[in-house]
Amino acid sequence: MESNLANQLVVVTKADYEAMVREQAHREAAALSEPKSSDITCKGEVIKPIMCNGERFLHRKDTAKMLDVGLPTLWRWNNEGRLKAIKVGARKVYYRYDDVLAMLKGELNYGE
Repeated sequence: MESNLANQLVVVTKADYEAMVREQAHREAAALSEPKSSDITCKGEVIKPIMCNGERFLHRKDTAKMLDVGLPTLWRWNNEGRLKAIKVGARKVYYRYDDVLAMLKGELNYGE
């Protein structure tokens, strides 16, 4: 005898259904909180770079956190040409992740 699972009726109590929904929501929340391979951990916090054309970019607040400087310092370094910012729209400012790493290693010298 052939079994056709498409026509099966499943009866679930409201309590069981709510428990299944809570369990699935918990699994999805746990998956979202796990760092991805593209994420960066800095001082115990996860920084999520923005990917564009295979290149990673960091928001200015994340860049400041990684370099352990304030936002005015980043602004000054951009004006001096030490670390180039990329402006997107009216207020968003990003930095290339590779440039931030190079600066951390002491390899980046745009202004010199």
